[in-house]
Amino acid sequence: MNFLVRSYTRVWDKELREIAHHCDHVQLRQLEKVASSTITQYINGKIEAKSYEAFKAAHPLTQYDDIRDRITLLKDESNIKCEYFAQSAGTTSGIKKLIPTSERYVRCNHLRGSWYLLHTLYKYDENMSVFKTKNLLIGGSLYERHKSYTIGDISGIMLNRIPQFFRPWYVPSTKTAVSPNWHEKIEITATEAASEKSISLIGGTPTWVISLLKKIQKKSGKKQLSNLWPNLKAYIHGGVNFTPYRYQMDALIGPHNMRYIEVYNASEGFFAYQDRPDEEGMLLMCASGLFFEFVKYEDYKSDIYDAIFIKDVQLDTPYVMVISTISGLLRYVQGDVITFVTLAPYRIKVINRISDFVNAFGEDLMTQQVEQALLTVNAKYQTTINHFTIAPYYITADEKGKHEWFIEFEKEPSDLSKYTEDLDQAIRSNNTNYAQKRAHDLAMTPLKIYVLPKGKVSEYFKKYGTLGGQSKLQKLRNDRSIADRLLSMLD
Repeated sequence: MNFLVRSYTRVWDKELREIAHHCDHVQLRQLEKVASSTITQYINGKIEAKSYEAFKAAHPLTQYDDIRDRITLLKDESNIKCEYFAQSAGTTSGIKKLIPTSERYVRCNHLRGSWYLLHTLYKYDENMSVFKTKNLLIGGSLYERHKSYTIGDISGIMLNRIPQFFRPWYVPSTKTAVSPNWHEKIEITATEAASEKSISLIGGTPTWVISLLKKIQKKSGKKQLSNLWPNLKAYIHGGVNFTPYRYQMDALIGPHNMRYIEVYNASEGFFAYQDRPDEEGMLLMCASGLFFEFVKYEDYKSDIYDAIFIKDVQLDTPYVMVISTISGLLRYVQGDVITFVTLAPYRIKVINRISDFVNAFGEDLMTQQVEQALLTVNAKYQTTINHFTIAPYYITADEKGKHEWFIEFEKEPSDLSKYTEDLDQAIRSNNTNYAQKRAHDLAMTPLKIYVLPKGKVSEYFKKYGTLGGQSKLQKLRNDRSIADRLLSMLD
């Protein structure tokens, strides 16, 4: 099986070369596919796509609320088949979305991304044997199964779609993998994985994979998992920035030649993957039933929604990503902010969510600036973090404003007061607006940290209905909806 899979991955060489050298032409072919899609026409009406300029002029950008009602109708539409609806990851915003995901889109997009990923694994490691040993995957769940469609997390849908003849190479069993009972799933998976002597690949969101690996560590009695699984070669991660979790993963696995590969796989589609494992940036998947457009982030914040075609993008410029798919979405504002790190081919990195910022006092703080500061300060204090979120504390008659941080440490700093001072200074160094507002405590006083007990974020997810393999605590929020809930749980 391993020989056959390795051989088949070479089938994608020609397409990947075309993506690398002629992405704009490939993208225009995808636009034609989008325009002819019956699902996309059903949700959005007739689509004008004689040229990109005509397409752009005829159709405004859309948000989820613009198409929510049509998606609801699609579920019960007998003449148009949509086999799956991918439920949004369940972020702490509390907004659940159902993204139409047809079988055609699964094959053209999500499965294609999986084959691209295998292509990279085999290309860079001649000894890679994904289907010679077991592979540990932890993902989302399936929630509703109806006669004509299924609702679930996109990772749960894909786990359920693993062909029968591939399933012997995966842990846990499919029934466990897609179970909505998260605590039970983790326990069963940890037990199954701890008894395996040979696992070559791990996949899943870092926050939940680390939690699972700690349980496996305890159940197996192995201090480092490389002693349990000597053939472990790769970890496929996505969903959150991996850098803050790299130290914990290295510690759990031990001294081992691991390859870490990032994927950009969202409910709306598989967008990009790290085709060069040792270099920054993910290759944009331009031939997978998706048409991409980009709006400059600075324009978007000013309510200027002038999107551009891929051939017109520039390096190191933040863009809001806009997508159209063969599965219902048309000029849909996906919500992530990206930059291009190369243009030939087009490789990107995700730097923020359009909803993830704090700007209560003109400080305009973004996720990337925060994570850079944490990387520096955590290294100095040799501390690690499981989860964090930031909220503004608004100016009152008696107090100036500040940022309140809620942090669940894996390993707390020895001196929280000095850690807080250094973190505040690091944010000032990374953000001139923050530094100006903090000057002489003019508009803002130093940040305040609330330490969350271990397990408190999982308790939060469970209480507010978002516990699961794709759940993520929103890192920056420009209101106190998350902060006040967490404060009430600390009383």
